[in-house]
Amino acid sequence: MIVDPKIPYSYSQLMRDILRLKTAYPKLITSGNAGFSVEGRQLPVVTLGSGKTKVFFCGAHHAREYITSAYLMYTLNVYAEAAARGKKLGDYDMAGFLSKCTATVMPMVNPDGVTLAQGGLKAVQDIDKVKPMAMIQPSYSEWKANVNGVDLNRQYPALWDQKNVVVDEPASELYNGEAPASEPEVKAVMRVCKRNIFKSALSFHTKGEAIFYADKNTDGKIPGAKAIARRIAGVSGYQLMPVSKDPGLYAAGFENWFRQEFLYPGFLVELTPATGGAMPHSDRDFFSLVWDQAKYICAEAIDAMLEGA
Repeated sequence: MIVDPKIPYSYSQLMRDILRLKTAYPKLITSGNAGFSVEGRQLPVVTLGSGKTKVFFCGAHHAREYITSAYLMYTLNVYAEAAARGKKLGDYDMAGFLSKCTATVMPMVNPDGVTLAQGGLKAVQDIDKVKPMAMIQPSYSEWKANVNGVDLNRQYPALWDQKNVVVDEPASELYNGEAPASEPEVKAVMRVCKRNIFKSALSFHTKGEAIFYADKNTDGKIPGAKAIARRIAGVSGYQLMPVSKDPGLYAAGFENWFRQEFLYPGFLVELTPATGGAMPHSDRDFFSLVWDQAKYICAEAIDAMLEGA
C-alpha cells in the first residue's frame, strides 16, 4: 500500500500520496485542483475510474477530523489496487465498477485547519489573526474551523439563515460566517459539484458511527435515498439516523445543500466511535476505529448507483 493511514494524515502527506497513486495507477487515477484555501493551499480533487456514472466523496470539512482524509486516500489505494489486479474486494468487482463509474474525491476540504490542528498556532501563516479567535475547546488539536474561524459545514447555502447561531464571531468551531458560501473552500466544493453530474455524494466526518440521509427540506423528493442509506448501514453496521427535522440543527451542511441543489442522494457518514470528546482519535488505531467497519461503504455506494443508473 502506498497510503499509510496509521499516521496523523497531513496535507503534505496527502499531496505526496496523490502523486504516487497517479504514478502507480495511471489508467485509474487522475487529479486536479478545485481551487485554493485561505492560506493558498491547493484543494486537490482525485478521480478514480472512467465510467459515465459519477459519485462524489469528500472529507475533512472539519480540521480535527483528518482521519477522514486518511480513510478516503486509503480507500482510493485499496480500490485501485484491487481493480488493477483484477481481484474482487469482498464481493465487489472493482475493475468492473470503475469501468462504469467515476469516483471524484476531495479528501481534505480544509487543509489550513488540518495543518493548524496538527501543528498548533505556530503552523498558521497569520498568527496575529488566528490567536484572538474564540477557543470553544481548550486546545488547538481540537480545532474544527478553517483559519478564518468559520465552521465550513455550517456554510452552505441551504437554509443558512435558519441555522442556529451558536457563536457570533470567528472561533475554533460553530461560527456560521457572515454569509453563506463566503469561504474559498466551500466555494471550491460547490464548483466541483456544479461542474459534474454526481448521482450521489457522501461527506465523511468523525465520531458517531452513524449515517444521515435526509432532512425535512428535501424529504420525499429524492427517490431511493433511504434504500441506499440502508445498504451503506448494512455493510458498515453504522446506525441509520432518522430524517433531520430542525433546520436550526441540520441547515447549511454540505449534504443538505447537495440534496437541495441537485435532488440526488447526499449522505453524511460519521466514522469512528463517539468516544474521547473533541480530541481526534489515535491514528495508530485506524483499522479498528475506521477501516474494519467502513471499508465497503464507498463500494456499496457505487454499486447502488450503478444498479440505479
